[in-house]
Amino acid sequence: MKKQILAALVVLISYTAFAQTTTEKKESKFEIEVNTKLGFAKLKQTGNVPLNGNVNGGDLLLSFPLGKKWNIASGVGFLEFDANQNIAGNTASLRNSYIHIPVQLNNDFSLFSNEKTENQKIFFTVGLGLYANTLLKQELQTVNGNSRTKNLGWNFGMSSQIGAKFILTDALNIGIGFEGQNDFTKMKKNGNEQRIEQMNAIYFKLMLKY
Repeated sequence: MKKQILAALVVLISYTAFAQTTTEKKESKFEIEVNTKLGFAKLKQTGNVPLNGNVNGGDLLLSFPLGKKWNIASGVGFLEFDANQNIAGNTASLRNSYIHIPVQLNNDFSLFSNEKTENQKIFFTVGLGLYANTLLKQELQTVNGNSRTKNLGWNFGMSSQIGAKFILTDALNIGIGFEGQNDFTKMKKNGNEQRIEQMNAIYFKLMLKY
């Protein structure tokens, strides 16, 4: 009888330890975020008037929870700025290609206060972060030919996001919303200074939990 009780206690302790480990794993899960964006921005460059253009790109981020609502995400992304400008009376096409390294803090807010958080499928999301940019390549196309310049320096900026998050399954979420970015330092190379101001874009996120 004692052996049976002892065996039952061992099984119970093992089950409790396993349950606690499982709970801890659930709480410590991370997410892989794939983020695409499309919008408009303004480029300020030495010797030129501010240039309005289109931006598009995407980020691959790894997100870790900070409590029940907050999470921190970081990774790497790619961003392109395209615009047309006039040089000596001729139209020229400008394209800047950036590597983007963001660090973001995000928070999910419940939309329905009378429903349990674990049962909700839609959340209001806000995010705030910092990023570093490096201008990998600047291409200028004119009627007289093309020119290409590489490695034009680094700068830093601030980003913000606002949108909605939809819970599809325990492992898959999607999000949509608006993202704003603004460089607060300039890239400097060979006497040329430039930065992106007032970037406004629509983003779409795919989030995979592990």
